[in-house]
Amino acid sequence: MKAFVNKQYGSPEVLNQEEVCPPAPKDREILVQVKSISINPAEWHSLRASIWLIRLASGLRAPRNTVLGADIAGAVVAVGNQVTSFQPGDLVMGRAQSGGLAEYTCLPENQATLIPSPLAPETAAATPLASITALTALRDKGQLLAGEEVLINGASGGIGTFSVQLARLFGAEVTAVCSSSNAELVHSLGATHTIDYTQQDFTRTGQTYDLVIDLIGNRSVNDLNRIIKPGGRCVLVGYSNFRLTLKFILKGGWLSKTTTKRFIVMNAKTKTEDLAYIGRLMSEQKIKPVIDRRYAFAEIPRAFDYLGTRRAKGKIVVSAP
Repeated sequence: MKAFVNKQYGSPEVLNQEEVCPPAPKDREILVQVKSISINPAEWHSLRASIWLIRLASGLRAPRNTVLGADIAGAVVAVGNQVTSFQPGDLVMGRAQSGGLAEYTCLPENQATLIPSPLAPETAAATPLASITALTALRDKGQLLAGEEVLINGASGGIGTFSVQLARLFGAEVTAVCSSSNAELVHSLGATHTIDYTQQDFTRTGQTYDLVIDLIGNRSVNDLNRIIKPGGRCVLVGYSNFRLTLKFILKGGWLSKTTTKRFIVMNAKTKTEDLAYIGRLMSEQKIKPVIDRRYAFAEIPRAFDYLGTRRAKGKIVVSAP
């Protein structure tokens, strides 16, 4: 089968299309013929090993798994011996932790769901990581309530566009931090207010919020603390700077114990029930993925180049091999 392989860490130039053996599903996995793929900043960080902790998990000198993960949508072609939820022919979406940039990949049964019939594979593939991360940040970690005020830093990206829509759906008043060129987009998704980060420091407006979702990770704990109401929460999702992240963990943890505010670091896990919930919302046209650019499978290095600019409005999708 065709797959994009990276045998070393580095820029997108290290990605090479090769013929590799198809994977075989384990007992609780399904083998999927990929119809559409979307890539995320998580794959960019894994490709470059831009955070040194990645090497501890993935390999110090070179990646142990040479085919990166991705969000995928496709058709089930085989199932593991203990799989009960799917059968060959089912159209599914899910997140492949590795092996996603390929013609065939395996998904854990508990991290995939059937694609609701109105949705195209491209729409489904643009969904798993971004939507589940947004849902986890708002509903589970942030415990957002109707009527609360939420600020989303990084509102025009893949996770950000889902966050704006879900926060609005949950009845919150949304302030979106993005560039002025993306203001119209986030307003159309449900944001009430926007702050252009190139013109104004969102931590010094005098406004405070019940919940702050930080998808960028480029502000200090002191900055974030300034804009959180008593009893408010700040959820750190994006990691741009190891020093700031470490300080968020340490000082944020101390503030969480000594004040009424909570500072939370999160890493979302894809679960079937959450994916199914998101799928229902999309089939009911209550939320949707925002797709910025589309690439052919052979153009995956170009897609990563664009991902690395951090200027994507929503998601980047890739067609099947």
